[in-house]
Amino acid sequence: MFDSPVVSIHIPPDLRSYAGGHDEITASGDTVGELFDALCHEYPAIRSHLIASGGELAPGFAVYLGPHSIRELAGLSTPVELEEVLSIVPVGAV
Repeated sequence: MFDSPVVSIHIPPDLRSYAGGHDEITASGDTVGELFDALCHEYPAIRSHLIASGGELAPGFAVYLGPHSIRELAGLSTPVELEEVLSIVPVGAV
């Protein structure tokens, strides 16, 4: 049983081959960063496309928690609630 919220993560078409072909994945975590850690643990090939070498979000993507960009919130430290949706959106070349 998880104590952390379980969230749906929408995977863009360009990254689906690194996520087992899935367009949506559920993950558990208290922050966006923890969700990405869970996603990358399950699908390690996606990490280099989503996370830059310094540990921040790769520059070719925007991430939205519901309707809000995490860049306008607390970035990867943004807390998540139960049943929220996290959307990864390419904003440039992947």
